[in-house]
Formats: sequence, structure tokens, C-alpha cells
Amino acid sequence: MHNLPPEQALWSLITSHAAARCLQVVAEFGVADALGNRPMTAAELSAQTGLNADALNRMLRLLAAHDVFAHEGDGYRHSQASELLRTDHPQSMRSLARMMGMPVLWNSFTELAHAAKTGKPVLDWAALVAYFAGHPEESSLFNQAMTEKSSGIIPAVIAAYDFSSFGLIADIGGGRGHLLRGILERTPTASGIVFDLPHVIADASGHESERVRLQSGDFFADALPAADAYLLMEVIHDWNDQDAAKILASVRRAAPAHARVLIIEALVSESPGPHFSKVLDIIMLAVTGGQERTPSEYEALLASAGLRLERVIPTLSQHSIVEAVVA
Repeated sequence: MHNLPPEQALWSLITSHAAARCLQVVAEFGVADALGNRPMTAAELSAQTGLNADALNRMLRLLAAHDVFAHEGDGYRHSQASELLRTDHPQSMRSLARMMGMPVLWNSFTELAHAAKTGKPVLDWAALVAYFAGHPEESSLFNQAMTEKSSGIIPAVIAAYDFSSFGLIADIGGGRGHLLRGILERTPTASGIVFDLPHVIADASGHESERVRLQSGDFFADALPAADAYLLMEVIHDWNDQDAAKILASVRRAAPAHARVLIIEALVSESPGPHFSKVLDIIMLAVTGGQERTPSEYEALLASAGLRLERVIPTLSQHSIVEAVVA
């Protein structure tokens, strides 16, 4: 991008939604699942997916130009990137692609001018949670996408941090407890609590065990459990500074003096240049009303809630661990 003439670079950005939508549609209709180990024509793929052969060919042609699928003869074969759109791939990103194409999320970008004027999305995080509560199929897809996304983050977090000193670990906003269970597998002396909204905990009911307790509640209204460590993975970035400070203050009220607070997020680089976190930050602006933050912004946010930033620990993923203690 940086090596392109400015008009070409700008054109690429102006039209980047076209490739994104092609990717989302192809994921939605399971084209990567239909494509086996041999090259297939668009006509063959259309017969299996219900898509128009000419339209599919043109979409695959554009995606192949971005190394998602590859031309072979008069058909297409998988590339390393398109393999990730298969449902059965261990690092599948199909649900993530489908989720970003859901009308409730895509429309948030259509209405980005509203966020630009007001600083708030058309639907904030609380409204989005309410929407998913009334739309179970989309809620299920969203949860699957979050699980897919976390599958790359969790091993990196576990590898980067020593959890062995903690007896009780609370996963706040922990969903089905994937992060907590991963940590407990490596830390046999610890047990844990997953704290989340009632409908989330109901969905996670099959994951309770002797070492994992489920607790339903609202971290804006209900007391959090006392624990030796608190995990907040991709929770704080869903909220603006005012609400994020309330969540952290709730953690501070519950936390014993010795507790550690571990915030797992994609930190915004203080330097210029492209970065995953800067894209994610705009997704938060458009979709939840939240934001990604720099290390110094986290330091100030934590201080406002009575916590002190101790260190930032990079991981092998694009996420870091922000470790804080009671001030």
C-alpha cells in the first residue's frame, strides 16, 4: 500500500469494502466447504452452494487476487487463506467472516457518519446484547465467532504468563470460560469462577465442573466475587472510558489487596503505521461504542478506578496482557 502511487492507494481504500463483502458472502454460503481437494469451476461450486455461477466466478476472481482461493485452469483451488474459511479447519475464521457480514454489524459501518458526529454508534454494546438476546441464531453465530477469535489468543496468553501462584481466578465477562479452562488445564492447583450475564451463563451451563463455578450477574450492578486474579479478555474495549472505569472500579471493590487484574486486549501502538489494533478500534467505534487503547491510556484508566498498572506483557498473538494491582 505504501509503495503505490497515492491515487492508487486511495482507490484501494475507497473500494476495500468490495473484497470484504465478497469474503463475507462466500463464507456465508460455505464455498470453502464445498471446494474439496481438487480444483473446481465456479459452475460446480454454484451447484453445491446455490449461488449464481457467473456472480460466484467474479467474486472468486477478486478474492484470488488477494490470495484467498487461487486460480487453477478454468477453476479454483484452495490457498492457505481460503482454507481458514472451512468450517472444519482447526483455526477456522468462517464464523468471524459471517459475523462481520451480519446486517446488524454491517449496518453499523453504513451508519459510521453517526458515530463520527456523536462519538456513539447507532447501537451501543448494551443494545447489541439485547438484540442478540432476541435473535438466537445470530447470537449463536456471534458466540461462535468470538470462540474462533479467542482460539488464537488463549494459547498465547497462557504461554506468556505464569498463573501458578493463584488459587482462585475470576474470569469476568468470560462467556463460556474458554480462557479460564485453558489456564486451569495448565494450573492444576487453581480453581475458577466465570462471571457473566444470566443468558450467557445459561448457555455455558454444561461447562461447570468441580473446579469451575458459574456466577451470573451484571458487572455494572452486582458485586463481583473475591479472587486472587481477575481476567478481563476483550471486555474493557467494548466500553467507553466512563463505563470501562465503572467495570474496573467494580473489580477494585471486590479485589483483595494482593489480587492481580489481567486485562487482555490489542493495545494501540503509540507509533504511526498500520496496526491490527487501529482497525479493531474503528470496529469498536462503529459497533459497540468502545475503543482500543494505548498503554498510557490504560494507565490513566486504571488509576481512575483505584488500580495501578504494573507492566504490559506482549504475547505471540496481537494481544497483550495489561497487569494491574490494587493501588
